[in-house]
Amino acid sequence: MRAVSFRLNGEPVRVTVDDERILLWVLRYDLGLTGTKFGCGASLCGACTVIVNNEAVRSCSTRIKDVARKRVLTIEGLSRRDFLVSVAGSGLLVLFRLDPLLAQEPAHLPTRQGYPTDFNAYLRIGQDGRTTCFAGKVELGQGAMTSLAQLVAEELDVSFDSIDMVLGDTDLCPWDMGTFGSLTIRQFGPVLRGAAAEARAVLLQLAAERLQLPLEQLAAKAGAISDARDRGRRVTYAQLVQGKRLKRHLEKVPVKPVSAFVVVGKPAARKDALTKVTGKAKYAGDIGLPGTLHGRIVRPPAHEATLKDVDTSAAEKITGASIVRDGDLVAVLHKHPDVAEQALALVKAEFDRPVPTVDEKTIFDHLLKAAPQGQVVGESGSLEEGERLAATLFDLTYLNGYVSHATMETHSAVAKIENGKATVWVSTQAPFMVKTQVAQALGFTLQNVRIVTPYVGGGFGGKTLARQAVEAARLAKIVGKPVQVVWDRTEEFFYDTFRPAAVVKIRSPLGRGARPRSTRTHSRPNRTSTSWPRRPASTHWSFA
Repeated sequence: MRAVSFRLNGEPVRVTVDDERILLWVLRYDLGLTGTKFGCGASLCGACTVIVNNEAVRSCSTRIKDVARKRVLTIEGLSRRDFLVSVAGSGLLVLFRLDPLLAQEPAHLPTRQGYPTDFNAYLRIGQDGRTTCFAGKVELGQGAMTSLAQLVAEELDVSFDSIDMVLGDTDLCPWDMGTFGSLTIRQFGPVLRGAAAEARAVLLQLAAERLQLPLEQLAAKAGAISDARDRGRRVTYAQLVQGKRLKRHLEKVPVKPVSAFVVVGKPAARKDALTKVTGKAKYAGDIGLPGTLHGRIVRPPAHEATLKDVDTSAAEKITGASIVRDGDLVAVLHKHPDVAEQALALVKAEFDRPVPTVDEKTIFDHLLKAAPQGQVVGESGSLEEGERLAATLFDLTYLNGYVSHATMETHSAVAKIENGKATVWVSTQAPFMVKTQVAQALGFTLQNVRIVTPYVGGGFGGKTLARQAVEAARLAKIVGKPVQVVWDRTEEFFYDTFRPAAVVKIRSPLGRGARPRSTRTHSRPNRTSTSWPRRPASTHWSFA
């Protein structure tokens, strides 16, 4: 241990640490600057970049002693004046606050799966006039936090800037299947619009009663309802609601026609822009709870390999390291993630490895041989007639290999168990699915598990499952302290769910002008998940 002094974001800093420790971990866990991220651990992706003496440096491969007496600049240290000038000039300045625990009442949320019909599950109007929207969707870069706020602003007639979003918190938000398949707007959007439209209609009724005016004489705008003939006679939503739940409900309230939109379809500053570009946005791996231990887990060398023997004696000699073995789970824990990694490297594990039957070259023959009889999922026209009229016959086979989702943020989770209830902050696209997984792993009831989804650093369908959340929860239960599990890039590729391999055969007679006369498609993926292009005149689709 030695003292290392340097200037950090313009201020003198002195830390007493092992000077061989990596700068990234000292910044994040000793100094609390989480804007610098772990991405690949191989100095390739740039997520860990900092500026050292005016030069870009990868902090994941820089030792703390290498920055002694130097100037280090992280994203948090960017000039506030220069930054605000740049983002304000481009329309990106968004400031918002929320206090979700005071805004929603979990006891009122339905316990059964399915979208609730009570609009109070989605919306809460505060005494300050701000509207909080609750949704089981998550923000993983696709803009759900912004687009859903636009829907609420449109239907409720409040300003976009007055809306705070709470996403992916299973204690506060209504149930949702998950954020995938481009369903946020297409499937959940109508539900949220309907809730906001009904709330607006109820508020109009309440205003009519309070102002003693007919409904048709009232106009709602920017969170207030006024007399269309006398704008001085008005009442705000906050005055009508007074911070309470709206108990009145109406049936079949229509939403606005597209022609009446003034918010949806118009440019809007992203709700998450400012926090992300300043490094203040919190992802699961950034959640720092007092006393947190970082878990590194013994992994098999191949899928379906089983642990025969493990020797942890060398790892146990690392000061502050603890070893946990719970069935198939063997882990090293330490208050510093890099030290936990060093201890893991000292663990000697022996596995029984299965003999692989396929590889990246033979997988396609395997799919053809193992696939069941094809199932026709769509058919129209006459294939035979199409081939008879063809000028050219197009008949090819396409091979589609396994592809990793390769998200910038690896699977991460922090779990805490307190007073018999587990709370897990986790990078996932499906918090309610994870809630069930964690409850089953711990033997807890669903009511005693809370999943909180901070910002998610990309998903692409690869974060619907959350093995790391279960691992963190199991370890937290055993050691009685919060535990963080962040996969490295090797684990990310090893446990990814992958886009499935497939063999696709297409036979398509082409007429004059190379236009398809008919198309016959056979697909043999390793699972039945696929999408089809626009169909030509005659088609035959099947997969096995």
